[in-house]
Amino acid sequence: MQDFITIFLAAPLASAFGVAGLVLGAVWPLFPTRTGMLAAQAGVAAAFTGHYALMGATTGSILNALIAAQALAAIPLGRDPRFRLVYLAMLPVIALVLALTWAGTTSLLSSLATALMSLARWQTRQLPFRLMMLTASPVWGLHDWIIGSLPGIIASTLTVSASMYGLWRVRRDRLRDERAAARDATAA
Repeated sequence: MQDFITIFLAAPLASAFGVAGLVLGAVWPLFPTRTGMLAAQAGVAAAFTGHYALMGATTGSILNALIAAQALAAIPLGRDPRFRLVYLAMLPVIALVLALTWAGTTSLLSSLATALMSLARWQTRQLPFRLMMLTASPVWGLHDWIIGSLPGIIASTLTVSASMYGLWRVRRDRLRDERAAARDATAA
């Protein structure tokens, strides 16, 4: 842990970007709508683009710029299916970035996490979106562990926790709605 703190303190600008991403990364799962979650994710990705660039994690930096663009492009997917074409056109870029910036395990992990996030953003319903986003956070966490990103490790941990809470909240609301429908059906 001491090494992570040393790295954090030695790179104040990288750390500032990381902390900004950390804060947004901790709260995006708490947004009640898909649009809000995606807008916050775009902010997370923009902050981590700078953080990873300053940490020398080129693949992660470029992929986070792509993630920001994907998050913004995914917002209208639920309202306008034509945006699926724009979104799909971004997916092969992940493999291209991996090939062009290959730096070993960290490149593989950041590419895998980005692909998992891409699959999640393809979802237009909240529950599958949340479940699939939950799978990407531990992969980013492992990437961050390897490069020594304390804000990234904390962000991934908090995102998993907040995602679990968000999933619980979706389930709770669904059960409440089902019980209300059952009461209404019985009363009628």
